[in-house]
Amino acid sequence: MWTFFCLFTVIAWATTELFGKIGSNENEKDKLSHWRITSTVGFAMGALALVYIFVLKTDVSLSNIISYLPISMFYIVSMIFGYVGLRYIMLSISSPVSNASCGVTSILCVIFLKEVLTPIQIIAVVAIVVGIIALGYTFVDKEAQKNSDKKYTRSLFALMFPLLYCILDGIGSYLDALYLNDCIMTENEVTVCYFLTFFVVGLLAWIYIWIREKKPYNIFSKKWFCFQSIGEAVGQITYVFALSEAPAIAAPLVATYSVVSVLLSRIFLKEKLSALQYVIIAIVMVAMFILSFE
Repeated sequence: MWTFFCLFTVIAWATTELFGKIGSNENEKDKLSHWRITSTVGFAMGALALVYIFVLKTDVSLSNIISYLPISMFYIVSMIFGYVGLRYIMLSISSPVSNASCGVTSILCVIFLKEVLTPIQIIAVVAIVVGIIALGYTFVDKEAQKNSDKKYTRSLFALMFPLLYCILDGIGSYLDALYLNDCIMTENEVTVCYFLTFFVVGLLAWIYIWIREKKPYNIFSKKWFCFQSIGEAVGQITYVFALSEAPAIAAPLVATYSVVSVLLSRIFLKEKLSALQYVIIAIVMVAMFILSFE
């Protein structure tokens, strides 16, 4: 069954990025779109937390939520930056850059935990870092050639969001590893803490939109954001099940969902990259797979 859960997670999260991008394109001039996504996903995560608590009988306490809060916020803030970036940058670029966070985690483990990487892991980390830099350069250079200096600045601004996602998510994963090694909480309890924290952030985002627009925001009014929230939530469920059955294989397989995102963006969003950009993305993806598997 773990194979099915892995494949389902890959499809769910890849289509989630696609839905988010379509919705953001339709609301490109809406400066609150990232808060709309955050509120919609937050309510979905809250519903999912109820499933864990009442169906899976997962215990959770306020002290556990507070204890895990810093890690939850690294993940959530990284996702919010990702949601902002959906308005400005192609999914074909943002997805591989964002999901190269495993490289950040590995670097932090080497620096602070004194872990020793194998030669192939070192090559993978270097390939990810160099690949992201090269991919960013090709994206910014392409925009600069096509547009004015203002657009050039905009492209640098756009690239900042997936990079922030990459860094913050990588830090969150590093802290998560430390926490789970030292904590008596189960993975399900940690997951519920994360979901409930996301729900609170989503609720605050919903209130913020209400204040700004002076009317309650209907979370069901943006269908693509609703589809995105469902994919985020359901994908998280199947991801946990996959990890529980085959963690060594499930993690690297699920990490390849960015490949599917790039393909979907090419098919449905008609995004076009240069041959060099596709080569760089392929190298980064292979390096991510190697690093996750190792």
